[in-house]
Amino acid sequence: MLLPSGIQFVINVVMTVPALLWMDRWGRRPTLLVGAFLMCLWLSINAGLFAVYSRPTRPGEFPSKSESMAISGPAAKAVIASTYLFVASFAPTWGPVSWTYPPELYPLRLRGKAVALSTSANWAFNFALAYFVPPAFVNITWKTYVLFAVFCAAMFLHVYFIFPETANKPLEEVQEIFDDSKPGGK
Repeated sequence: MLLPSGIQFVINVVMTVPALLWMDRWGRRPTLLVGAFLMCLWLSINAGLFAVYSRPTRPGEFPSKSESMAISGPAAKAVIASTYLFVASFAPTWGPVSWTYPPELYPLRLRGKAVALSTSANWAFNFALAYFVPPAFVNITWKTYVLFAVFCAAMFLHVYFIFPETANKPLEEVQEIFDDSKPGGK
């Protein structure tokens, strides 16, 4: 278990570097859109692989009830590959942009509190996710991947229709995007 986790952590760190170097050139919206699409793809592939090739576990086969599916052979290797590709898709997109985007959206008088709130929400939802996933694998097995793929598709649509681009814009210009008192304000 340590080796696969270690590989995943290395992929996460290495794949974050391109975002740190080129995120301003790529822009926030394209980065988020590509990330949401790719993460949805890898989750959908895992859902399909588990739906077709997995079997329920036998009593005592695994130490945890959340290990509710067993998969082997080439399908298992494909699951591992798509899981690593999911991490490689998250690391340069949603990982760093979720920390970069919130401070760019708020005027200086609100920025500290708004970023603190978004950071708190990020940690709270990650905490909730850690408690949600094991029971989800027990109760809905491979459909857990479908649920998260749907969330990624919703993220794609939400970014496409609602998120403004903030890369390489001065904070005053970003503030004007949200000014309701001006023509064209939202």
